Amino acid sequence: MEKKHNILIYGFIALIFLIVFIMSRVQKDPEAEVQKASIEEAEIVPTKKIQMEAVVKHDPKPVAEVETEPVAEVETEPVAEVEITVKADPESAPTSEVKPAEFDIVPLEDQDCTKCHPYAVKDINERGGLHQSIGCSECHLEHPPLGKNSIPTCEMCHDSGDATHYNIKNCNACHYPHYPTEMEFGEIDSAACLSCHSAQGKEMEAKPSEHAGLNCTECHMVHREWAECADCHTPHAEEMTHADCLACHKPHSPKAVNYADGIPNNYCACCHEDVGNALASSKKAHSEMGCIECHESEHMAVTQCDGCHNADLHGISMHERYPLCLDCHNNPHALAE
Repeated sequence: MEKKHNILIYGFIALIFLIVFIMSRVQKDPEAEVQKASIEEAEIVPTKKIQMEAVVKHDPKPVAEVETEPVAEVETEPVAEVEITVKADPESAPTSEVKPAEFDIVPLEDQDCTKCHPYAVKDINERGGLHQSIGCSECHLEHPPLGKNSIPTCEMCHDSGDATHYNIKNCNACHYPHYPTEMEFGEIDSAACLSCHSAQGKEMEAKPSEHAGLNCTECHMVHREWAECADCHTPHAEEMTHADCLACHKPHSPKAVNYADGIPNNYCACCHEDVGNALASSKKAHSEMGCIECHESEHMAVTQCDGCHNADLHGISMHERYPLCLDCHNNPHALAE
């Protein structure tokens, strides 16, 4: 009994020593920890420096290209048609595979147009002429079919212009619909005129003159108002009219005209009435002649007497005393005087 008691005592004492030993091993020394940390820091710093140098000295290589496969096409089914049961007019603009929708007409007023088009109203109010009295929808349909901005042709209100125009095929070449009264016809290129008047263009090219270098609109004003010849040319007399000039000169080929061909005396007499009266009352050979038989060159220059008469008519002795015909015949239009 006593032996067992001693064994327990010795066992208990051994257990106490074991616990103390274990606790001494587990407990840390503060000074040792500081020393250990210093050693670890000293070992880490050089490592960081080496790593930084490695980053600086590193020569990066280009990134390798990555090959990608094309995206596979995805097949889609067509959109099913949508049936619209509302019945109205007009139709909308067509889409791809969707049936055009139909919708009700919404009445529009002119002020609705001006919300987006104020400049058009300003132009019409300032220079619109008779277009000021009509509404936008009279030219521009309220709801044009199929999304088209349909504008009627000028002939819906105006005639074709055959009687008053040059038959230019495009009215907008001269007139802008929103301000038709402010129209610079002189800016129209001659090509617009020649599209209908090709014969006149060929005539000017075949017989070139100073007129060939002019624009058509310098002589032909808007709506068949022609410029007078005297606007550019000095007339031969104040009494001469535009028609008198055209009796001798063809405006599209003036150099091709023989000024003496077919010119009746009355064209001369419209300016030279006193000469015509003297010639008619002369009772001599000249009274039977027309003006163009003596005045046959350009602008009716005077022909010399020896063009018809020679020195043998009166004899040499007469001509020695009177070397000039006008010494005796001082008025060739009235030889009886």
